[in-house]
Amino acid sequence: MIFLDNASTTKISNLALQTYNQYSTDKYFNPSALYMKGASIQKELENARQTILSIINADKFDNIIFTSGATEANNMVLNSFIKYKNKTALIGISEHPSVYNVAKNLLDNGYNVKFVGLNDNGTIDINDFKSKLTDDVNFVSIMHVNNETGAINPISEINSIIREKNQKIIFHSDGVQAFGKIDVDVDELGVDLYTISSHKIFGPKGVGALYIKKGVNINPLMIGGGQEMNLRSGTENTPGIFSFVTACKIASDNLHDNYNSAVKKAHYIKDNLELIDNIRINSDNNCSPYIISFSLPHLRAETILRMLEQKDIIIGNGSACSSHKKGNRILSNMGVEQEYIEGALRVSINHDTSTDDIDNFIKELKLAINEYKKNTNR
Repeated sequence: MIFLDNASTTKISNLALQTYNQYSTDKYFNPSALYMKGASIQKELENARQTILSIINADKFDNIIFTSGATEANNMVLNSFIKYKNKTALIGISEHPSVYNVAKNLLDNGYNVKFVGLNDNGTIDINDFKSKLTDDVNFVSIMHVNNETGAINPISEINSIIREKNQKIIFHSDGVQAFGKIDVDVDELGVDLYTISSHKIFGPKGVGALYIKKGVNINPLMIGGGQEMNLRSGTENTPGIFSFVTACKIASDNLHDNYNSAVKKAHYIKDNLELIDNIRINSDNNCSPYIISFSLPHLRAETILRMLEQKDIIIGNGSACSSHKKGNRILSNMGVEQEYIEGALRVSINHDTSTDDIDNFIKELKLAINEYKKNTNR
């Protein structure tokens, strides 16, 4: 199988799986228990937090809260700060559904939420952002890397604009598609909160984390035994957490080599895609090299996706979390014409993606397009 949908999920690595098994069998103790083996796991949990803080260049007095994934972390953030009906939140229009849909729900329930538009390359429109950054804004959430196009938002620049306006504004960024793939330095970015996920970087599903800058207070979604510093009750998923941290270390150690390799592969994919008649590449060269969005006019993306799947080639057609919804919020706001939106597809690669994989994908894509056109007289 050729798997080119790594932005949706990745296969757990052998080392991460070994860690998962170790903490599921040999070191399965509850970190909240009073006996020594439980206390030992609790100490390892604290070390795990420090490991991630170090990887993202955070202060050792900042915090990491382990969650069930990015969706929970994002929900926790938005429900903590979009809570004053005399204040306004600014949210990127291109956010992942776990941010956008929460913000939309809060807007529908009477809270003040404004969505910031996009440039035609998929990044946040800075002029639109500045115009909406009014005196009543108390919270901003702008994703680091877009999950559909790979567009990289200028988080540091946005932070400078925010701080010039009001130092007290809380700034959150969903870093799921950035962490482990491009450099992430929360001190340089200037964020107060940053979301990361395990299963996007060859860790297990069902675990993620939220970075919280010292002095920032958030509200728990779940009340219970007071685990995770009273912010996320429930017995910690220790096999998942320690496996996640193993994946974090591997990604960090290999980040620059993997990135440089991904850049070459992305150029190779785009060069080959551009040979296809009328194709539109939605991801420019300033995007993350791991994600490439492209569109075929007057074709149904789902049909092409299924045709490739029959050849054992897996690609995506946008966010897996909203793949059953019609239209495309991101591409529409980039100004992509409607005839291209219906035929929008996404290829997302990893360090194991080979040139042979790419060549086979391109070959089968061309065959699928020709067959589609032949059968539909297009």
